Amino acid sequence: MQICNYFKKIENHELINFDVFVKLLNEKGIGLEEILKIVSVNKISKNRYEVNINNPDSFNNLSVRFPELSISDRISAAEAGNSHRHPVSKAMLILWPYQSEHPVVVLNSASHVNAPIRLSTNLLIMENQENFIQKESTLNFLMREIPGFSDKQLDIAFGSGTAINNRLNKAFFNCYARIDCLLDLDVGGLEIFESLANLTQHPALNFLLPACAENLLSDSKINLKDKDLLRLRKLSERCPKLQIPIQLIAKTRKMLEQEIYLRN
Repeated sequence: MQICNYFKKIENHELINFDVFVKLLNEKGIGLEEILKIVSVNKISKNRYEVNINNPDSFNNLSVRFPELSISDRISAAEAGNSHRHPVSKAMLILWPYQSEHPVVVLNSASHVNAPIRLSTNLLIMENQENFIQKESTLNFLMREIPGFSDKQLDIAFGSGTAINNRLNKAFFNCYARIDCLLDLDVGGLEIFESLANLTQHPALNFLLPACAENLLSDSKINLKDKDLLRLRKLSERCPKLQIPIQLIAKTRKMLEQEIYLRN
């Protein structure tokens, strides 16, 4: 909330979070001592304060220093004190191009893909950084464990958790004929895939499930929590492509992080 809105609430005798109000003013060089010369405060409950104006002239002089700002982009949002109110203008994606010795950075906007290399035909998304860094070991594992998997004409994108689901990456995904996803065998990984499916609507989007997945799950130290069962059921209903990995997780009552693939 912009600082000006706190002043409006005080004028209208509405309760505010005084601690946040003070923090915002402190960031603008206005200390608590100066604030308490202008208003008095009565705590009503947690984060809810009644603020009364003791010096109307000083209050008005202070409030005019913080007019309402129009927020149209990340920069104007930052000027208003909260850059998170507006999304970034471009999405940054780390890509390991086919037959390249080093990753590159791709900048994506809603309608344009700015890549320093020519994109290949197929894309593999790796959720975790260690698998991405040790891509050769990960690829060797996948070629042993995934029938028909090939590393030919394959770019590899670092998923960086949920960051891969940025809506600005949609045009980038549309550049590929096939997208394979190597994600954790846990609720978070499954939800990332569902979000990717909803975002891309790609006809050849696949959740990679190694042949040894059930054995690895059985040996895993990560137990499935009861509270996650409902989330799994709903995921299974919403995303049919996830039914097999969900069944394995439910059967073994275990979950798995993909770094374990590097030990096999």
